Amino acid sequence: MINGMDITRKVCEYAQKNGADKAQARLTRAEQHELNVDAGKMSLYRTTVNAALDITVHTAARKGSVSINHCGDNDIHNAVNDALSMAKASEPDSANDISPERPLECFDNGPKEADSSIMYDRLSEFLDYCGASFPNTNLEQCILNFRQGESFFSNTNGAEFKKRSGYYDFFAMFTTKIGSQSSSFNHSGATHRDLEKKLWQWGNINELMYQSAEQVDVQPVDGSFTGDIVITPDCLGFFLAYLHGIYLSDISLITGDSPWKDMLGKQVASPLLTWQSEPNGPSIKMGDSFTNDGFRTENCTFIENGVLKNFSLSLYGSNKTGKPRCPSGGHANAIVVQNGANPLNDMITGIKKGLLVGRFSGGSPSVNGDFSGVAKNSYLIENGKITRPVGETMIAGNLGDLSKSIRAVSKEQIDYGTEIMPWILSENITISGK
Repeated sequence: MINGMDITRKVCEYAQKNGADKAQARLTRAEQHELNVDAGKMSLYRTTVNAALDITVHTAARKGSVSINHCGDNDIHNAVNDALSMAKASEPDSANDISPERPLECFDNGPKEADSSIMYDRLSEFLDYCGASFPNTNLEQCILNFRQGESFFSNTNGAEFKKRSGYYDFFAMFTTKIGSQSSSFNHSGATHRDLEKKLWQWGNINELMYQSAEQVDVQPVDGSFTGDIVITPDCLGFFLAYLHGIYLSDISLITGDSPWKDMLGKQVASPLLTWQSEPNGPSIKMGDSFTNDGFRTENCTFIENGVLKNFSLSLYGSNKTGKPRCPSGGHANAIVVQNGANPLNDMITGIKKGLLVGRFSGGSPSVNGDFSGVAKNSYLIENGKITRPVGETMIAGNLGDLSKSIRAVSKEQIDYGTEIMPWILSENITISGK
């Protein structure tokens, strides 16, 4: 193991000696043990190791940043000098800053070594299960990883962190083919500290593979109509990422484009929506212990019962806008959407006409939140029943309106290890086929 704290401290010391007013350094070392399946067969087991040293210096309100992957003294000296040159050539910005002093805090989570024999057994078991349960479904790619890493942070104010973590993650991508017809590809995965669960029980993989077997024969919906959509847990994260980027993030608030820029403490969504960031659990066990800009992460709520409680601003974004810094780190990480009172079946029973949306494929929404794209791996709902899978079907709406129009949130949730998501029912979405 590397002595990461000595390296990050050395960076800060050298930067100050050579003219930086302030500096920070983060060193990460990641070791990955990867077991692969390609085209339904075990294909590869490999171990990779990567290291990165990220250096940021400030001088006269100017900032320069450099990333390197070698940590010798000459490498550090050259990188710091490069960062200082970049800072001197940049425009001054009074919002540039580093986090305040805090004593070294250390974190240690998860296994320290990969159990390669259990990894192999679990993946073999998964292949056997899929072959027996879904004989027409092709496993295009599966990757079972064990990731173990260390991260070290220091700045010239005296803020310091050290973290070690270990975890397993699994990803599966698959399609189903019967005769000349095939489904659209689908994928899912999850992250856990151990391998106690069978891999098809991770995330929502088993359900999606059942659906893939049903989706070889799809037709678009007839015409165009305004209806309801049920957003599945596998798809909900994409819509929340769009919401985060357009309504809550540094860029949208600094530019003033966020439709919610003046809505802190006000109702912006349905009272049924509570959206939290929990890097410290208890629901999420795979969050970050400290932020990229040198703060201890704290759980926070973005939206509580429809009320906007926090933006997702970094230290820079906070200084730039005058709005509060996000306690969880200014990122859409470790997300928990609280479940509701409605069983999923009851939610579907109440829909006259709409879609169960399994995946969304579209371009980035506009700055006002308008979106449109194709509903992939989705189903038509008519008169309270899921009737058939659909293809070549578009959905369009506005993200802010979608948030306000939530009519139900499911009791059921899917735990992906890094996020926990329910099914959400929203109304007044434009749905169109050929």
